[in-house]
Amino acid sequence: MLDPKDFKAPYIKIEDIRVEADNFRNKYWPSNSIPIDIFEILEFELNIEIRTISSLKEAGDIDALLLGNLNTIVVDQNDFLNERSQNRLRFSVAHEIGHLVLHSELFSNISYSSVEEWIQFFQKIPEDQYAWIEQHAYEFAGRLLVPREKLMEKLNDAVSKAKTKGFDAWDSSGESAREYVAHGIARYFEVSEQVIEKRLTKENLWPPSNY
Repeated sequence: MLDPKDFKAPYIKIEDIRVEADNFRNKYWPSNSIPIDIFEILEFELNIEIRTISSLKEAGDIDALLLGNLNTIVVDQNDFLNERSQNRLRFSVAHEIGHLVLHSELFSNISYSSVEEWIQFFQKIPEDQYAWIEQHAYEFAGRLLVPREKLMEKLNDAVSKAKTKGFDAWDSSGESAREYVAHGIARYFEVSEQVIEKRLTKENLWPPSNY
């Protein structure tokens, strides 16, 4: 069994993570319709069980967790039943799929009998290694749920509308303009505004004058 102190995150280029996310979407959601139904993919394409657990957040400050058997994702029961938490939960599940795609070999070497032991293992691994695998999964989830081409389309629409009202000072407008644009776009993708803001930055689409 792998010792938490010996845990090493694999080195994966961000470009490779994006390719993996795009390939996954093209394979399991070929219609490319938005929003992407991540739960439908789990149930009908990947045959992965969603298991709800009471107070999962309190146990490990996490929203979802891929178990070492690689066929179960546990989620917080309150979030699962709360309609207002669905966007966040969708991203959390996509995040765990990122671990499945990018870290399956690593996770399969970690064998514990309970969710509590699984959480305790990850709490003991080196902070920098944990940060790396989380960044991998975050980038995967963002690219999966917010395809770059679709994001560009919605951003172009937002920019066009802003220009008709005389606004074009994107470079000097600071964060307020990005937040405003992200608010409208987020509803289309059914993710949080913060996810859209980060995608705009990571995809080099902000400010709009950059592309």
